[in-house]
Amino acid sequence: MRLLEVGLVIKRVSAWARGLRTPLRAGARGQRSQALVEFALVSPIFFLVMFTAIDISRLLYAYTAISSAARDGARTASLSGSTYSDCQIIQEVELVGQGFPVRMDPNSLVGNSDPNNPGGPLSPTIPPPNVGYAYIWPAVATADPPENNCDSGVQRAISPSVKHVAVEVQYHFMPLLPIVSGFASNIIVKTVSVVTTE
Repeated sequence: MRLLEVGLVIKRVSAWARGLRTPLRAGARGQRSQALVEFALVSPIFFLVMFTAIDISRLLYAYTAISSAARDGARTASLSGSTYSDCQIIQEVELVGQGFPVRMDPNSLVGNSDPNNPGGPLSPTIPPPNVGYAYIWPAVATADPPENNCDSGVQRAISPSVKHVAVEVQYHFMPLLPIVSGFASNIIVKTVSVVTTE
């Protein structure tokens, strides 16, 4: 008899437990599904905002590094030690703009034009993606590529009335997000630094 009573108690408890578990399990399953749908809807927006913030930060960092490289390059160009050579200027721009591949602009040659008033055949050119071009005015490099021909016997042709040199650095920035690249594929970070010669 005792076994029968114990068996009845077990049946009642298990029926009661099944009754409790079924609604609880259905509710939990519904909540899990809702959370999954919400995540699927919100996650693309979250990742878009996050990667856009990263791209904007990269753009600001590129502008800061490029403008610093142009400023230091112009300061080096104004010194009397770089009267017959663009080599020191090139090295300074590459050193300060580290992290960004900066090369000499193919048009940064003898007879080029002022980047503030570009005109003529030797004006600054737009670099390829993820590359920067440094344009020195007035340049003393005699042949293309300017990096290999940066020493010259010709003195820098500085105007006696203006007495300034300029270094322009352009960097072709490419965003990480393909969506942004599709809308704004030609983001050029451009800085010009003008310094009076010493």
